[in-house]
Amino acid sequence: MKPLKHKSTTERTEFTEATDYNKKFLCGLRVLCGENKSIQITIILCVVIGFFAGSNSFAAGNVKRGARIYQQYCTPCHGQEGNGRGPRAKNEALQPPPRDHTNGFYMNMQNDVRLFKVIKFGGKANNLSHIMPQWKHVLSDKEISHIIAFIRSLAVDPPYEAPKTRNWGKNPYADDERQDLEQKLKKK
Repeated sequence: MKPLKHKSTTERTEFTEATDYNKKFLCGLRVLCGENKSIQITIILCVVIGFFAGSNSFAAGNVKRGARIYQQYCTPCHGQEGNGRGPRAKNEALQPPPRDHTNGFYMNMQNDVRLFKVIKFGGKANNLSHIMPQWKHVLSDKEISHIIAFIRSLAVDPPYEAPKTRNWGKNPYADDERQDLEQKLKKK
């Protein structure tokens, strides 16, 4: 039998601090709600639901503000209409050309998190064109969400439709492909 290893003092301190924080939170709930468990549970659920509802939502972006920011920073490459034919793209013959934001088939396959990462960290960081700059030092996260809302309004043929499933952004055929591969391996 192996001897038990004790946690280091830093691990114990972090655990104690986390436990203390949880105790303080629960004590605060008791002070706020008394001993009524149903109110305490309701408050906890509201906090959790509010956290998850707002954590991945870019729908709060304002299209008009996004249009102004897009005009200032994005039109030199992506163009006034967002078709990827801006003055810089024409004059410098950028290769690959800037993304066409009006292409609904491509843009609707990109989830908001992907667009956010590309705008914030640039193309190179996302295995795309190195020409797409990173805007993390220029634009705030809120400004980027406004740009995403505007980009969504540019997509035509088909126009953008918000996702209705939790699996948005995942390959819908991945499970089928994996099953086919597993069956092939079993036959061998």
